[in-house]
Amino acid sequence: MQITQFEFHGLEEFGTIQKRLFDYIYTAFEYTNYEFQQAVEEAVCNAARYSVDGPTKAKISIHVRKMAYDIAVTVRSKTEIFDAEAYKKKLLKLLEDPKIAEMDWGDYIAGSTASSGFWYMLTGCDYLYIDSEGQSVTLVAKTGGEDYLPNRERTTRIDRLVPRFMIRKNGVIV
Repeated sequence: MQITQFEFHGLEEFGTIQKRLFDYIYTAFEYTNYEFQQAVEEAVCNAARYSVDGPTKAKISIHVRKMAYDIAVTVRSKTEIFDAEAYKKKLLKLLEDPKIAEMDWGDYIAGSTASSGFWYMLTGCDYLYIDSEGQSVTLVAKTGGEDYLPNRERTTRIDRLVPRFMIRKNGVIV
């Protein structure tokens, strides 16, 4: 396992480490995985946007773990408390309506004030887990192994994305 970490203050400083971070991620996939990069960018933007210190002074850390067959990127910042369990219940409720469950998330949120951030993150990775109070988000994507399909088409269907959303509470992923 290879581990690297980046730390910076404010969203503007993300630009100074972004190329190094994405070059490091590239070595895991051996190609530019734009969807995963977009998921990471969204996590960083959320860490800054909801930081208790504000977007220009947010203390953000990015912890990257490259393993044999996957990569995990954790973005941390002290943010306003986010009730991840309530949000997961809201997402699971979408699956109860077959019409909504089969929709692409873009069609679902079109014309609404709903945020697209989590949908971009879920689209760009194989699963994500968020701290139960929203202080960190971890994006995980396969980079190899028997069931890895590098050219697979990314899905944007709600019924395929919602199960990718998990919560880490008291050190356990649920």
